[in-house]
Amino acid sequence: MTAASVSARLGFADAMFYDRARGAALPRCDFGELVGDTIEHVRSEDIFTGMRAIVLGVPGAFTPVCTTRHLPEYIANADALRALGYDRLVCVVPNDPWTVHRWAEELDPGGCIRFLSDGNLAFVRALGLSTHVEAVFLGECSKRYLMTVADGVIERLKVEREVTDLSCTLTSTLLVD
Repeated sequence: MTAASVSARLGFADAMFYDRARGAALPRCDFGELVGDTIEHVRSEDIFTGMRAIVLGVPGAFTPVCTTRHLPEYIANADALRALGYDRLVCVVPNDPWTVHRWAEELDPGGCIRFLSDGNLAFVRALGLSTHVEAVFLGECSKRYLMTVADGVIERLKVEREVTDLSCTLTSTLLVD
């Protein structure tokens, strides 16, 4: 299945809750992850098969909302989220692996979340979740989203209307759902 067919099949439109995504398989693509001095290619199916995961999509590393509000909330609630049955917390970032690695070291030194580079935007484009934010010089980047996945299949997908918004992607939406 091609990236275009996944996006077309899901019928994404500008909305906060993407109900049509429920039950769709995640697109197959490679993420980048810095391990030592080497960029490892990590296949999406290796990350999400055989487990439940929370996937956070952010517009960029070191951006103010992500760094000061969004990710700290997930780091602080990691144990509670795992207690709900999520095996893995993943943050997909549309930056190069070096930037993502540095950001992860600063933000999450305990390693509660696995940070993956989607610097080529393959994953977000396949999901239809890329956007252009020229006003703050982000260019093409990821929309801010929260996705839960079970064995490589989307359970739910919530997307903020603007990359600076923070409401439907908070941990509280998982803790009360």
